[in-house]
Amino acid sequence: MELSQNTPLTLPLFLLNDEIETRNIDMPDLVLNVTLDETLLANLCQNPRSDESVSITLDTYDLEVRDVTFSALATGSHQAQLLLNHGPVLSAVLSDESEQVFISPPVEMMPTFDLGEEVEED
Repeated sequence: MELSQNTPLTLPLFLLNDEIETRNIDMPDLVLNVTLDETLLANLCQNPRSDESVSITLDTYDLEVRDVTFSALATGSHQAQLLLNHGPVLSAVLSDESEQVFISPPVEMMPTFDLGEEVEED
């Protein structure tokens, strides 16, 4: 996955339970959408050591409910974080007020940089 500034990041979320390993990746319970601003992208440009991880709390994000079982989340209270592990490997975690936890599958990523430099052609 390539990441660049001012682009959307969309991650599927699945309820963390005993059945998670058998779930269809194309049928998430929720979808987390966040725009990668300069600060968030700077945080994602880290590559933690193999025994470390970085947790980034998201202040602004959109949540799409794909499974009606969880429709209360559309108006309820919840908190989302991005987790960055060695690789770098990115995943998301969302928890709600009833202590349900939703996670995304881990995704290998590579931030890309646009330094605003124009390439001149002769």
